[in-house]
Amino acid sequence: MASGFILEVISLFLFFLYSKSFAELITSLPGQPANVYFKQYGGYIVTDAQHGRALFYYFVEAETADPLLRPLTLWFNGGPGCSSLGFGAFMENGPFQPGENGILVKNKHSWNLESNMLYVESPIGVGFSYSNTSSDYIWNDTKTAEDNLRFVINWLEEFPNYKDSELFLTGESYAGHYIPQLAALIVEYNQKPNIRPIKLKSIALGNPLLDLDISVLAGDYLWAHGAISDHSLMLEKTVCNYSKFLREYIHGQSSEDCNNVFNRIFNEIGKDVGQDDLLLPICLSSNSAQQFKLKGQRGTIHAAIARRTRETIPDPCLPDRIPTYLNNPQVQKALHANTTHLPYHWGFCAGSVFSHSQLSFSHDILNIGG
Repeated sequence: MASGFILEVISLFLFFLYSKSFAELITSLPGQPANVYFKQYGGYIVTDAQHGRALFYYFVEAETADPLLRPLTLWFNGGPGCSSLGFGAFMENGPFQPGENGILVKNKHSWNLESNMLYVESPIGVGFSYSNTSSDYIWNDTKTAEDNLRFVINWLEEFPNYKDSELFLTGESYAGHYIPQLAALIVEYNQKPNIRPIKLKSIALGNPLLDLDISVLAGDYLWAHGAISDHSLMLEKTVCNYSKFLREYIHGQSSEDCNNVFNRIFNEIGKDVGQDDLLLPICLSSNSAQQFKLKGQRGTIHAAIARRTRETIPDPCLPDRIPTYLNNPQVQKALHANTTHLPYHWGFCAGSVFSHSQLSFSHDILNIGG
């Protein structure tokens, strides 16, 4: 009798322990500039208390006198398995970007100038998001959408002031799968009786992966920018285009013909050219930068060009600086991240999520809600 009572008490304690979302105010991030007048929050939202499953989020209020008068924007990155914290928040449209020596630089193009920004690392296994149940690390689009809906519902319970805010779902790449499916579930959820509807306003997709055949023009893009030869373009069009290569790759059935074509293409592009943006400069190490300084007038000209382009061209060193910053224990402490001391370093993308999401690539996203 007594032992049964004790077990019930322990179970109840564990339930409340896992159900606590740890919605925490970030007092200041390491390296943060002084002129910051908006609030930041970081922590975990539990999506399954029994499994001990929780998604990590980073929330930045709008930089305005009354953030509640601005909408709420939820941002997803793609992959599948890539971090919205690393890519979205600290590289693309968040308020800060890591500069040299861990000093944060304000992003003058930050979306929080117009909206409250909520970044979530989804699904489980991405970034700081985790579960105490190993089967939770096997994902597909359906499970991801359901967990993201639980996240939105539970997050709004932690931040009830935003229940009346218009919600925008935004993202890029494989978020072309995440966002339409989450939006469909929200519409379905809002039709239930006796619930407070989620005020979904609209969705916005940037360069989304909606259908693998959309990638069929990748070869033309590379050729038009002088990245590959005429012969390689001909092979890409007649032997194996990027859509076929990707279909084979995600099903683990890469043919010799496709491998030969794309080994040739990747060799022609080279290692020092970013495939996401062929026109961006490469990151120069401190040693390389020092070499420019030693070249007198040429170094001065290079520095002047760098200063002028910095206003319009993203910092090419961010992919190196962001992992260093987010793996800093003091940064994690400030973000209220990695509270369970995960047995691996934070990384931009989780390969395990990609491999377990393979069957979702062929879903017909274009007809959702049609």
